[in-house]
Amino acid sequence: MKHIVFAHRKLSFGGGERVMVEEVAALAPLPGVKVTVLFRKDPDRQDLAQELRERNPQLGEILHIPGAIGAFKWLWLNRPDALVVCNHKGVQRALRALAWFGRRIPTLVRVHEHYLRHLQKYRGIRHLVDRWIIDWAFEDALRGQLGPQPCVLIHPLYPRTPRPLPEAEARRAARRSLGLPETGLLVGYVGQIDRRKDPLAVTRLATALSESLKAPLDLVFAGHESPEAAAELDAAAPALLARGIRLHRLGAQQDLDPVFTALDLYVLASRNEGFFPLTLIEAMEHGVPVVAPTVGGIGTVLKEGEGGFLIRRPDDRASVQDAPLREVAARVAPVLQDPGAWEDQRRKAHAFGVALTRDYDAAGKFREALSPWL
Repeated sequence: MKHIVFAHRKLSFGGGERVMVEEVAALAPLPGVKVTVLFRKDPDRQDLAQELRERNPQLGEILHIPGAIGAFKWLWLNRPDALVVCNHKGVQRALRALAWFGRRIPTLVRVHEHYLRHLQKYRGIRHLVDRWIIDWAFEDALRGQLGPQPCVLIHPLYPRTPRPLPEAEARRAARRSLGLPETGLLVGYVGQIDRRKDPLAVTRLATALSESLKAPLDLVFAGHESPEAAAELDAAAPALLARGIRLHRLGAQQDLDPVFTALDLYVLASRNEGFFPLTLIEAMEHGVPVVAPTVGGIGTVLKEGEGGFLIRRPDDRASVQDAPLREVAARVAPVLQDPGAWEDQRRKAHAFGVALTRDYDAAGKFREALSPWL
């Protein structure tokens, strides 16, 4: 029996964690492949553990091993056939110690972002990596920082059940179920709410949009709020209300379908991203046009006016400035004010969201990348 180990940062919800779930699931059809998951952070937040077990019955242990000593001992004793690493610092240090003692474990590293800070996390093990896996075409940046080993491009796009474009009554019902106004413009963000996702930039874009429309709107946040982000939203709420923007903070939701169904416009204003965030796909699958920044791989996929509008900004990890937010608000507002044009954007968003994942076999590409060790 082959033994494949995934070493990841955490098991709570997030884009990178979603990729790890899909990669574990990709090995389920292979007989005789045992899987173990190691993670280093937040032992009390194992949100994905049940899904991991459901998606791959050959999953054995899920272990919280945060540090290098524990990782070294476990890897020394268990000797897996291959290791798939994504930002597990303890395992990365353990690999160096194992190599010093003459023990080498075939290692694949999944790299989600092209930023220098992210790439430098793996400099200490670059000579021990057999294969890099990247989300989109930033191979030149990776090679410049890390090394010449084989580099495999696998977009994190996984098959999803197609959903019909929600009708007007379904959208109203979704709003009722969430305690949101049934009429009026509803703009929102769904996902992890922290400084990287920059919720204050979302509020600034909502303000610019309200000013361009010369009308009030409702702004929704749904997702787990970090303490820092929660404090920022607390402080921003009075000024938003004074400008006619009603703020609704729904918190983490077990079922996100009603939230996406309720929205008229999905806004992403992240400081940095990987390839193409899952929440953008989910919004568009629900027929929700999106506003998103040209960071990470977003600008290589999302086309202006095809169910989406781009915040044109440098890909530099900084918070987006006001000028690009006002500029995109000025482009979006006339379309929002034209019911026919906005309905056309809804149809385009839905078609794009469904088509993006329909014909891409990421699971097969992952099995192929891992095949030398299976």
